[in-house]
Amino acid sequence: MSDENIGHFDVVVVGAGAGGLCTAIEAAAGGARVLLVDKRREIGGMLHIANGEFSGAGTRRQAAHGIDDTPEEHFAEVMRLSHGRADERLAWQSVRAQGETVDWLEGHGFAFDPATPGLVHGHEVYSVPRTYWGVEHGRSVIAVLRRLLGEHVADGSVTVRFGVRVEGAVVEGGRVAGVSGTGPGGAVTAYGGAVVLATGGYDADRDLRNRFLPPGCENALIACLDHATGDGLRLAEGLGAGTGGDGHFIPVMGLIPDPGRPGFAVDYREAFVEVAPAYRTPHEIWVNRDGARFVAEDTTSPEHRERALLRQPGIEMHVVWDRAVAEAAEPLIRNGAGDWTRERMLEEHARGRWIAAADTLEELARKLGVDPGGLTETVRRYNEAVAGGHDPDHGRTVLPSPISEAPYYGLTSIGASLLSRDGLRVNGDLAVLDREGVPIAGLYAVGEVLGNNVFAGDNYVGGMSVTPAMTLGRELGRALAAGLEDAHG
Repeated sequence: MSDENIGHFDVVVVGAGAGGLCTAIEAAAGGARVLLVDKRREIGGMLHIANGEFSGAGTRRQAAHGIDDTPEEHFAEVMRLSHGRADERLAWQSVRAQGETVDWLEGHGFAFDPATPGLVHGHEVYSVPRTYWGVEHGRSVIAVLRRLLGEHVADGSVTVRFGVRVEGAVVEGGRVAGVSGTGPGGAVTAYGGAVVLATGGYDADRDLRNRFLPPGCENALIACLDHATGDGLRLAEGLGAGTGGDGHFIPVMGLIPDPGRPGFAVDYREAFVEVAPAYRTPHEIWVNRDGARFVAEDTTSPEHRERALLRQPGIEMHVVWDRAVAEAAEPLIRNGAGDWTRERMLEEHARGRWIAAADTLEELARKLGVDPGGLTETVRRYNEAVAGGHDPDHGRTVLPSPISEAPYYGLTSIGASLLSRDGLRVNGDLAVLDREGVPIAGLYAVGEVLGNNVFAGDNYVGGMSVTPAMTLGRELGRALAAGLEDAHG
């Protein structure tokens, strides 16, 4: 093993997710020599498991569907849904150009799902359809970016190095002039006129994640991929970078604790609990550790149910149903592939990986870690509500059947963290700022390393994660390349 100097480049991009790929592609298209490094051995980052939903207004695809929309209207809704807590400057900088990003993807053969543009009910819903996704979800985005990156690799404008974990910065004359880290053969160093951190989030590092979460949320499941350990954030903090500390968190609902990996969620590409009534009629009840219901299970507001869960001990809920529901209802468990049939769901009841079964509610409660008396009383009141056609406790209106036929079933779901909420502070040029708000020369950042609060405030806002990463990544890449032209006259 020996030290390796990868070389000198105009731009060094750390991280090959959506933001890093778009930065590298546009910088290379503008004439820059680019090094793209990633500690994984493939491009795409979280796009491998993400739904890959992106948003944009005033697009060709909207026009083809007769939808009248503008970036100004989109921005107004971003601020409404984020309760005014998104960063107005950066959010607008992205939103004003997101429609053009959608058209850019379309122009490069993106495989749109025929249902797009559409309304997505997993988040609070936009007033008009301005959200898009691919036939293969996040992998559809990867397909386009891989092809564009490949063209620049072929012409020599981009060099890609996989398996390189960047751990430090090279600083010369008070300016970030490169990065250092570890590759397959040992220590590596690379030099660049600009270094871009596109390293994604940090939610796979529990201690780092919990540093930014509000009290009482430490129990949140980890739902991201294992590589999201905050390497870029740590590197920048070591250089004096400032970070956000908004303390905003809203849980992802419906994820299942992985019995084989305590603290982690079952990969939602395999299974999650469908909690949105727009996609499945709820037949079950949701209870907390006291055995009490805490929200109308048929609420059409994702934010309402997410904030209700946030108030429960351990941000934990238990879904309860009976034999009649198991035999009659659509599958409670879903995934992106749509291959959870009723037959598969019935097999899962018997398999017992995630679902507890019991002949009495008291026994089920003990298996779930729920107060037996509380659950029994809650089911009694719920059954009365079904019989009377009215739920006096929470106002649920969908009351299909009582929970009264043994065996009884239950499944535990814990609120999860998927996106890093806080992150590095940057200016309008995406230059990383120190703790006094002064740009750190030569250092830039884009994507989830900025934190999702910048674009979504204290909420989830449709498409305001992957789209800002792509849009601002493209903008940054173009700006860095243009800066080279200016420097060379």
